[in-house]
Amino acid sequence: MHLDHDDAQSRTPAPEAGAADGERRGRHGRSTRGRRVRVLAGGVVAAAVVASVGTYALANPSGADDRREDAAADAAPRAKTPPKRPAVSKSAKYAKQLLVLVNKERAKAGCRALRLDRRVQTAAMAHAKDMAARNYYDHTSPEGVSAGDRMRKAGYSAGAWGENIHKGPKGPKTAMRDWMRSAGHRKNILNCSYKDFGAGVSLKANGPWWVQNFATKR
Repeated sequence: MHLDHDDAQSRTPAPEAGAADGERRGRHGRSTRGRRVRVLAGGVVAAAVVASVGTYALANPSGADDRREDAAADAAPRAKTPPKRPAVSKSAKYAKQLLVLVNKERAKAGCRALRLDRRVQTAAMAHAKDMAARNYYDHTSPEGVSAGDRMRKAGYSAGAWGENIHKGPKGPKTAMRDWMRSAGHRKNILNCSYKDFGAGVSLKANGPWWVQNFATKR
């Protein structure tokens, strides 16, 4: 895994992730098994439910009973079958599991549990998909769009925010293990001032790509 930090901070309570004094931008790396991880902190800114109806019939040689039953069935109101809900994708399941894993670590540290915010989640998923589609690995898009920008675009006004990204793990437990072993990423996860959370996962062949967003409203 290649552990790689890009750190930036403009104000507290989102501390500088990966920098000792919380106010520098810097990059450093080390090699451990082909995976890459990055962290950013900054701020100003169900399964499918399927209803099935079963019917059965017994043989009736005369056919008379069948005709009476058919007439009665035509006269009776027919129950509507509830529409099927779309199946939950694997990436959506992984995103939910990340929130559970994050809150377990926060509970150990005495921090309140983060709540899922759909707007923060939209921003995280957009970044995971964009990195996978355009094959870049950074907190900031090639156009200079940051996590805070993505949250605002999704309708969330962040007063403080942080972001963890990762490339390569096949499951959420491995991604969380790697983040918790990195001081910068762990600071985002265990920052007790954050209240809202969203995760994005893209399972494209050139990844998988993982994004965690942490935020507190302005």
